[in-house]
Amino acid sequence: DEGTFDWLDSFLEKNPSYVELSDRKLQEWAASSGLPKPKQGNLASNDKPSFAYQIPSMDDMSLQRMVSTLANLAPRNYVVMEVKSNLIASERAALMRKFSPDKFKKVARVVMGEPKEDYKKKVKATVLKAKQQRSDAAWRAKKLVQDKKKEMIKRQKELAEKRKEMEDKRKKALEEAKQKAEAEKKGDETKEEDKEEKKGEEKKEDEKKPEEAKAPEPIEEEMEDLGEEPPKVELSEEEEKLCFPPKTGLSDVAASVLSKVFSSFTLPEKEEGFDAINYEWQPAAASKEYLRKWVLETKLTSKVEDLVPSQYFKEKWAAWQKQSAEWQHKQKVFKAGGAAKAAAGKEAAADISSVEDVNDVGGGVPLYARFEPEDWALIQLRFELHLLQDAFKKDVNDPDRAGIPENHLSYYFSKYYKKQLNPKLFTLAENADLIKLVKDTVVISEDSQVLTSQLSEDVSSLDIFVKL
Repeated sequence: DEGTFDWLDSFLEKNPSYVELSDRKLQEWAASSGLPKPKQGNLASNDKPSFAYQIPSMDDMSLQRMVSTLANLAPRNYVVMEVKSNLIASERAALMRKFSPDKFKKVARVVMGEPKEDYKKKVKATVLKAKQQRSDAAWRAKKLVQDKKKEMIKRQKELAEKRKEMEDKRKKALEEAKQKAEAEKKGDETKEEDKEEKKGEEKKEDEKKPEEAKAPEPIEEEMEDLGEEPPKVELSEEEEKLCFPPKTGLSDVAASVLSKVFSSFTLPEKEEGFDAINYEWQPAAASKEYLRKWVLETKLTSKVEDLVPSQYFKEKWAAWQKQSAEWQHKQKVFKAGGAAKAAAGKEAAADISSVEDVNDVGGGVPLYARFEPEDWALIQLRFELHLLQDAFKKDVNDPDRAGIPENHLSYYFSKYYKKQLNPKLFTLAENADLIKLVKDTVVISEDSQVLTSQLSEDVSSLDIFVKL
């Protein structure tokens, strides 16, 4: 995920005479022929996208085989794009054999390490464009909400004004109708007198009548000035340092595939049959060092997906289960014999370090005579974690993997013991708390940050776990 396919796109743009040979390109050709791109699952990647077209000739990979055969028969400029295979020596060799040396010049282009400035500028431009698009979309959404609010307030004001105008007209019409009716009833002689009396009465009535409540006017909310155009964004300090675009969509190589093969990654050598090896970004020495460091760092952060517990682990685990069962059986037999012996052996077991036989610390009393279920659970946990770190180092057989990182402890515990590591069984919340509970047996090393035993690598007797 460090710009390989982006570099290829730029290369093909500058060199249109080259034809890309990859599963990605096959899917582009299929799409141009009207076939919809199939849904991409968890195992899909840019290297190996899903080919679930429900078409036999597509799904069985016969199309890839046909293209590979035709490519050798029709010499032209090809770019064989496959990240994983191009980084594994044996798969590079198999690819090289497909192209006749008398028809093709074989050139390896190594795209690794810190990119050149032109690529970095392109990455920054892409990141800035995406950031501006997100900002523009957010501005438009906010502007739309604000404009709707303004329009709603405007309509409320217009409606309030219309209601007031209509109410005034209605009152005026009622008043005029009332005056007219009264004038017609009393006649012209008493008209002036009635008017004077009426005015006096109305004046008194108006003084008594409370002021009519006015309809509340819409409250004008103070709104942010968004301007007429979206604001221009800039890259943050962290974004300015980016060498590669942020990861989106498919990975170049599926994580489950990468975890199984990355330790075998190497860069091409002239001895493999290449006519030339071009280092596009960093020189050979810097690229090889970059790959070496990347492999080391990835080993510390990735799980060994294909790890299988060895016969060594199985034998040690079986021996422990047998021994633990024998101890607990002897405890039951001892308890069934009465409590007198337990009292007799109490002083004999005071100095645990001097105990030679945990089955008899004196007077036939076993060291574990008074163990409760929680004591057996702790003994079991101590042994499981000790054996886990021991077997892991032997099984991976890789000096670069010093042990099991704390964040991978649950994964490997489940892989080896076929059960979950559950701190809640010990009324604890985290695995770190669980390790602290048995710190006399295992710890997370401050130097390597991996699970490390406090005991010797080869525990000669299982009795030590009863004595702890």
